[in-house]
Amino acid sequence: MKGFVSLVYGKYQKGGGHMKRQFISVIIYSVLAISIIIGFCGISLADNTTSISINQIQTLQKQINTLEKKVKLLQNEIKNQNMKNKGKGKANISPESLKSIDRFTSFLKDNHIGLGVSSGYFYSTNTGESNKDKFMISNFLLSWDYTPQNIPVNLSTGMGGTSTPSLLDNPYDSDSQPDIDIEYADFTVTPMDKTPLSVEMGLLQPNAGYEDTYTFNNKNITVGVLASQQPYNAYGLRVNYSLNDNLNLYVGYYKNRKDEDEYSVDFNNKNYKVKNAWETGIAGSIEDIDYALYYYQLNNFRKLLGISFEKDFNNLYLAFDMDYWNWDTRLENYYGSKSSIGGSIYISPSFGKFEFPLRLEYIHQGESKIYIDSEKTKNIYSITLTPTYHFSDSIYLKLEGAYINAKDGFENNEGKIKDSRYYISSEIGVVF
Repeated sequence: MKGFVSLVYGKYQKGGGHMKRQFISVIIYSVLAISIIIGFCGISLADNTTSISINQIQTLQKQINTLEKKVKLLQNEIKNQNMKNKGKGKANISPESLKSIDRFTSFLKDNHIGLGVSSGYFYSTNTGESNKDKFMISNFLLSWDYTPQNIPVNLSTGMGGTSTPSLLDNPYDSDSQPDIDIEYADFTVTPMDKTPLSVEMGLLQPNAGYEDTYTFNNKNITVGVLASQQPYNAYGLRVNYSLNDNLNLYVGYYKNRKDEDEYSVDFNNKNYKVKNAWETGIAGSIEDIDYALYYYQLNNFRKLLGISFEKDFNNLYLAFDMDYWNWDTRLENYYGSKSSIGGSIYISPSFGKFEFPLRLEYIHQGESKIYIDSEKTKNIYSITLTPTYHFSDSIYLKLEGAYINAKDGFENNEGKIKDSRYYISSEIGVVF
C-alpha cells in the first residue's frame, strides 16, 4: 500500500523534485500513523458541553449485548427451575418476577445503538489556493433504532454529520470535524399487521442516489463526482409498498432540505432555489442482482432520473449507477445545455482481509455546468482506487488515490486554469 501511495503521488509531482516528494510523503504517513493510533485509542468529538468516546460507546454496546445474553440464560434457568419445583411441590418464582424479566429482555431486543466514525488525511492538487490538505474527522454518526415487538411502529434517528469532501471539493474548505446535529429522524408506521404498506415521516434520507452520504458505508473514502450532486436529507413523508420480497415501490414528498444552499442559482437578478421536492422509485432483486430505479424532482430547479445495479459474489463486488439531470424549464436559457448524463462503475475484489475497491466515472455535462461551473468542461472522467485492510468486522484502514480530468475545470494557486486534479486520502474508521 505504501508503494501505491508513492506511485500515485510521484505521477502528479513531475516538476516538484525528489526532496519535495519525500517531505510530503513523510507528512502523509505521519498523519496516517496518527489516524491509526486515534482509531484504536478512541476518537473524541466535542463541542462546548459534550464529549463522546468511541471506546465508551463500544464498551456500552458490548455490556448491553452481554447483559442480554445473561438475562436470556437466567430466564431459561428460572423456567427450568419452576418446572422442577412444580414437580416437587416447591414454590415457584412469582409470575410478576418473570414478567419483569420478560419486559427487560424485550427492551433490549427493541433497541439498537450503532456507531460509525472515521478520520483521515486528505490532499488535493489544483485547489485554486495554496492550502491543499486537511486532517479531519470525516464522519461521525451515532444511531438509535427502536422497534417495539407488539406495536407496528419504528423510530430511527441519527446524530452526527460528515465532513468528507467529494472529488470536486477542496479538502481545506471542509470542516476539521462535522457539525454535530440531528442528521435524520424518521417515524415509520405500519397500519395493519403484516401489511405491505408503511408510512415514514420526519427528517428522511432520500432513496435516490447510490453512494451513502456517510462515507464509512461506501467502498471509497471520498464522495464520487456523480454522487456529489445526488440529493441530501430533507423533511417530509414517504409511503412504501412491498408487492413481494423482490419488488418495492415508494413515493415521497419533501418540504425543507437540510442543506438549502446546495441547490441555488442567481439568474436575471432573481434567485432560483428548491421550493419543495418529491421522489418515486422501484427497488428489488432479480436473479440475486439488486436494482433501483429512482426519480427525484427538485421543483423549480432540476430533475434527476437514475438507475443502479449491484451484485455481491464470494470475493467480488460489482455495481453500476447512472444519473440523468435535467434543468427546470425556467433555467434552460441560463445554461448552454439543459441536461447532463453520467455513470459510475464500482469493482471491488477482496482477498482475505484486503479489499481493492475501484471506481470509474464518466459524465457528459455539455454546457449545463451541473457538476463543474465551466461551459468548457463538457466531459468529466475520474478513477479512484482504495486499497483497504479490515482489522475486524468493525475496524478498517483505507488508502486512496484518485485522478479527475475535466477541461478547464480546475485552477492552481497561481490562478492558471488546469484540466486535471490528483487526490490522495487516508482514513481509519470504526463501524458497528
